[in-house]
Amino acid sequence: MSLSTSNSKVSVTFCLKQPMRSLLRPLVVCLFFLVLYYTLVVGGVIPASDGINQRQVNQIKAERYMYSVRDPNLVLVGSSMTAVLQEKYFDYPQVTNIALSGESSQTGLKLVALKNKKPEILLVELNYTLTLETDSEIIGAIQHPLLQFVKTWFPIFRNEYQPVSVLVHYLKSHFGGNADSASAQIPTQDLREKLIARVIEREQDNLSPKTKKEMAKQSKLIKQQLIEIQNKGVRVVLFNVPGEVRVAKTPQRQQERALIRSLFPADTFEWLPEPATEDWITYDGIHLVRPDAKKFARFIEDRVMNSQDFQTGAM
Repeated sequence: MSLSTSNSKVSVTFCLKQPMRSLLRPLVVCLFFLVLYYTLVVGGVIPASDGINQRQVNQIKAERYMYSVRDPNLVLVGSSMTAVLQEKYFDYPQVTNIALSGESSQTGLKLVALKNKKPEILLVELNYTLTLETDSEIIGAIQHPLLQFVKTWFPIFRNEYQPVSVLVHYLKSHFGGNADSASAQIPTQDLREKLIARVIEREQDNLSPKTKKEMAKQSKLIKQQLIEIQNKGVRVVLFNVPGEVRVAKTPQRQQERALIRSLFPADTFEWLPEPATEDWITYDGIHLVRPDAKKFARFIEDRVMNSQDFQTGAM
């Protein structure tokens, strides 16, 4: 009887050890590759990805801003119109552009509010995109306590180091041609004219009462964000990105501009003066082509670095 009991105990113990052994090996292998990947990332062997789709690009921008030890002096927030003003176009030290495609300045303002270290100067794009609310998915991931801890101390878990993204980014950068050339970014003249004509046609209608109401509603939230950031000692400068003159003259754009000017009066907020009227070139009637994006970046830099050139009230 005792022999039978003893054999039963040995059998149970053996059965318990078997799954543990079978799990231990893959766990050790997984840990080994995680440590190896972490070492390669921290050592700079594996380059970061800029993202392979719009959602990931936006998330990476947000994470880089929040988790980077680099403290920017000048931060830009806005939509895809400001996103084309790449950081390398500025000579000003420590510029960070967290403008997000498909979003508005509200999401960027929330990121600035969440980051402990504030920039000296904050440039805020304001136009019709202000009707877009804060992206709760991006902000939620940033505010999550566990994710915040993990991504702060273990960069391999950030979106920019996801293996698939890193691989795609590598292939694009090495075999995708010179995507930074101006000619690669400008569509054919015929296509460009069609895209601009489509925007002009869409902007012929007057602003609807619903849109005006939404703009007024969102402006209250943005004002609150701006005031809170200003109270932290940040110089806030509002601006709009120039574009095709033909588009700017449409009824809807003119009404939008007038409404925003009344919602954010010049005697309360500092505005970047508009650049001299000229034929700004866009891909599609909205987004500046690279040469003009560089030109506008230099204009911003010149006005920001030379404060005496600011004329309060210019828009």
